[in-house]
Amino acid sequence: MIAFVKRDLKLFFSSASTMFFSLLGALIAFVLYLVFLKSTMTSSIPFDSKSVLLDPWVIGGTLAVTAVTTTMSALSQMIKDRETGTLADFLMTKMDYWQLQISYLISAVIIGFLMQVIMALIMFGYFALTDGISIPWNLAPEFLYIAAISSVVWTTFSLLCLSFVKRVDTLGKLGTIIGTAAGFFAGVYFPISSMPSAAQTLIKLTPAPYNAALYRELLMKSTINNKFTGVLSTQKLGFEKAMGIKISVNSVLSQIQLNLVMLGFMVLFLIISLALMRQSRRSIMVRI
Repeated sequence: MIAFVKRDLKLFFSSASTMFFSLLGALIAFVLYLVFLKSTMTSSIPFDSKSVLLDPWVIGGTLAVTAVTTTMSALSQMIKDRETGTLADFLMTKMDYWQLQISYLISAVIIGFLMQVIMALIMFGYFALTDGISIPWNLAPEFLYIAAISSVVWTTFSLLCLSFVKRVDTLGKLGTIIGTAAGFFAGVYFPISSMPSAAQTLIKLTPAPYNAALYRELLMKSTINNKFTGVLSTQKLGFEKAMGIKISVNSVLSQIQLNLVMLGFMVLFLIISLALMRQSRRSIMVRI
């Protein structure tokens, strides 16, 4: 199994175009923020040094998008192997079908994790040069945990989506749709509060806002506590909810509850995917 994981990792990281296009959705969200959104959003910040809040805010949302797009791109190798018959060839060895599927999942989780770290370094590096923000190295352990859980959750989501894909031609179309939608669902293009209530409800039925909230609360907590003092302290919770830093489902969710929601989505996606994979396994075994 380790050999197959290494194979998938090598195929992904040896292709610069694959790495670039896996990040395309996140890069588009990041560039849109720099070109259009940042200047319009500064009016909603009630104090100076607005970049100190807005930069980590967009980083958190963009990292959620990165987790979505990179895990799907990594797991698409499974579809390519299935269509070309490579997967059927692998099954003629001593490797079991489920071991192969697990190797695809492990490689996708690793790729999603590493690409989130890379994207974070790119964005923090850019903002350190342009806005003078410092990289919060002290938050590294918590950051890596969120990157890991994000990668696992979105890998199971990708597994579910790709269970319906039979041809490589469909991958590009699906990737474009999900990559574009991820920016909206993570609240990168627009803050959650600016969306209609029906859209907010729909968004909360996906892991995206909870994923972005985990990142944003971690990266922005210290700054928010420092900025929202005195008279502004009464506006703190309203600002956090409006910007998707806090998510309210009947009541405001705590960090523990956000993690539980993410794990709940993971279990749900995995159960449905396993049920669908049984049918895929039968169709592949017919080839052998």
